[in-house]
Amino acid sequence: MIWNSVSDHVADGKDSAPHPVDALDAEEHADGTPSSWSAAIRSQTFFVPLHYEANYRYPLVVWLHSDGFNENQVCHVMPHVSSRNYLATGIRGPMASDASGHRFGWSNSAAALQSAERSVLEAIDRAASQYSVHAERIVLAGYQSGGTMATRIAMRHPELFAAAVSLGGAFNLPAHPELDRQRLKERRLPMLWQRSIESEFYDQARLVSEIQDASSIGAQLEIRQYRNDDEMNTVVLSDLDRWVMNHVVSGAPVAKLSHWDTSPTSFSDN
Repeated sequence: MIWNSVSDHVADGKDSAPHPVDALDAEEHADGTPSSWSAAIRSQTFFVPLHYEANYRYPLVVWLHSDGFNENQVCHVMPHVSSRNYLATGIRGPMASDASGHRFGWSNSAAALQSAERSVLEAIDRAASQYSVHAERIVLAGYQSGGTMATRIAMRHPELFAAAVSLGGAFNLPAHPELDRQRLKERRLPMLWQRSIESEFYDQARLVSEIQDASSIGAQLEIRQYRNDDEMNTVVLSDLDRWVMNHVVSGAPVAKLSHWDTSPTSFSDN
């Protein structure tokens, strides 16, 4: 179930509760205008797991969309990750990319980074105030440019996030003054990079350089490569689910200490 984070409608003198909608059924009218629910898009969208249980503390996935989309992308992604295991929230990029205000993107500027960072932190606070969230199982994830932004923000707040996941997003290590590298080395932030080797954006030489950058801050890094041209597919999203369940929920180390080490098979408490 998905709904926008705030409602402007008032009924009988009281604020009306958010109305659940199915994002996959959202349609445009024949004249190209958006349907009623999408016309009231907010800057944050929630994905609530099936059979939500208020007494269970859920892992929270904070999703940053790719350029040209908006916060509702989380509603299309999460059912293919898991419909039960996670609470999730989608965040809108700070830069509008169309005149109608439906498409947004991320920028590399310092101002855009600060805006995105503020949106993410406020979204986490809002999610924790409305739902049952496990504070030590918050995962910041994103697709393409959203994945790049996810790793940038996670590096600035390494203690807040249990892991950072990037689907096809480049890894950009900020300049030394912008990061507390000693703090990052002590934290050893777990990261999952998922890359499609046939993508037009894939660059083997750049990947090697990015791995060296991640190594310089002591990140616990796992890279999964796929023989296709786009990371947005069910195999990649299923891998994301298994990785988070193993390394965030169950706490298995990202890097095995020896060849005979094993990782536990985990199941949702739901």
